[in-house]
Amino acid sequence: MEREIAAIYCRLSQDDGDLGESGSIQTQKSILTRYCKDNHIAIGDIYSDDGYTGQNFNRPDFRRMMDDIDAGKINVVIVNDLSRFGREYAEMGLIIEHYFEEKGVRFISLYDRVDTAKSKDNLIMAITNVMNSFYARQASSKTKAAHKARAQDGMYLAGHALFGYMKDPNDRHKLIIDPPAADVVREIFQLFAAGVGYVRMTKILRERKILNPMAYFNQNNPDYFKSDYWRKPFDWHATSVRSILMNQAYIGNVVFGKTKVKGLFDKKRIPAPQEEWIIVENMHEPLISRELWDTVQQLMKSRRRENSKGEIQMFAGLVKCSKCGSSLNVNFDKKKGKYTGFSCWVYKNYGKERCTSHAIGWKTMGQLVLEDIRRNAKAAKLAAPKYKEMLISAKTEKKKQETEKCKRELKTVDKRIAELDKIMNKLYEDLALEKVSEERYQTMSKGYEAEQSGLKERRNKLTEIITRVESVYENIEKFLPIIKKYTDITELNTHILNELIQKIVVYEKTDNPDGSKSQRVDIHYKFIGYVEMKEMFGLPMLMAMAKDVEIDDALIAEAKELARELAG
Repeated sequence: MEREIAAIYCRLSQDDGDLGESGSIQTQKSILTRYCKDNHIAIGDIYSDDGYTGQNFNRPDFRRMMDDIDAGKINVVIVNDLSRFGREYAEMGLIIEHYFEEKGVRFISLYDRVDTAKSKDNLIMAITNVMNSFYARQASSKTKAAHKARAQDGMYLAGHALFGYMKDPNDRHKLIIDPPAADVVREIFQLFAAGVGYVRMTKILRERKILNPMAYFNQNNPDYFKSDYWRKPFDWHATSVRSILMNQAYIGNVVFGKTKVKGLFDKKRIPAPQEEWIIVENMHEPLISRELWDTVQQLMKSRRRENSKGEIQMFAGLVKCSKCGSSLNVNFDKKKGKYTGFSCWVYKNYGKERCTSHAIGWKTMGQLVLEDIRRNAKAAKLAAPKYKEMLISAKTEKKKQETEKCKRELKTVDKRIAELDKIMNKLYEDLALEKVSEERYQTMSKGYEAEQSGLKERRNKLTEIITRVESVYENIEKFLPIIKKYTDITELNTHILNELIQKIVVYEKTDNPDGSKSQRVDIHYKFIGYVEMKEMFGLPMLMAMAKDVEIDDALIAEAKELARELAG
């Protein structure tokens, strides 16, 4: 008879719950060693995986044990109970009932009284394996639920703080600012908002010898990374920059669930749909303003190509065709190293059958937008209350009557919905008291339910219309402090455009009676959309605005100048 040489295998992990001292690695070793001694079984080696899940077999000492079995060093495997061996019943069955049998390995589980040398058809083992797998699924679900609850409370759950922050020493689930790294993050956002592309930005960071996030982290955690990648301390990549620019943590939000594992046993992480993310706002001090964040996100959504100088043209993603709605292509003269103008992408690729050129020069576009921004900024400076009043009037006057009508209709709809609730309750009582037949009840209730369903849909539409109009006031309040910043600007840049402008709609040129050509360009601002300045401002209105503030000759001169610009 072949001499029996045993592998004592022990395992413990967090997914096993609180087993206490009775389930500890040391206790398992002690019990199994005594069993071998009492049964005169030689111990080849002791294999121990402390801190590894039983939901898969990717464990270092388990793999070492299997290698020793392949090498013929081991012919008995002994565990305290089946759950120590694993919790995935399908693969456990293949290993114990097929692989071990093929290799002539005896398998013993003390607690479950399983010994393949005494019984090949062990029903208890199959049932226990299934139960252990079910336990693993339950434990996994409970763990996920606990993590989700913590995330919903705004706790930061990652293993270490992201670049720009460190964990609060008094609360490991809260972030506090790490000043040196925070400065780098702020500069990355500011450079991007100013039109610096990913590639050029990585060059800037490398040239200035700024540590990348991994190398910076390793300064305080020198033994954390196993690979030598961090040893390239200034090796920034576009993906690193992009991940920083997309991370909501920098505006104070905690985001949980951006990735998830494919399944209980397949631990590969995959992106989770955005609607499944848990986002809790204002949980720690932000590194950047919400305005800068919105500007950067708008820039990232637009198609952005760097020119030969490594710059992004400042109108990227903003200029649209009035006819087909597509973005206008920008033309760049490589010899002169400058932009020359815009034309419709659809026309350029498909010709007159689909659209027309909608061409406009680069200088013309820049001058038009610059002047429009300055006009709005000057008007806001002259008298903010009047400017605000005119914006509200321009955005709501045409919809005022419609809104009032919607509010009156909403009252009627709400009243009828309440009446139908009473009618249906009464009808149900009549059915219960047998005052109406079942057939009569069904006929009447279907009609009332259909009417109520239609009214609820109408109520939602009315509420949406009213909310949209009333949000004008809030949006104008957001717009005013932004536009006021740009009263004295003399040139445009990427940051200004993306902070202020939602889109610029270019129309085709038209022929005038005098033989000249004109072209309409509508500038849609963030929060307030498109406003016709000439309709809003004239000399009488501007002078009226000036009366509301402490005026002098210079202020009146500004008002007259603005009126002349608009009249022209």
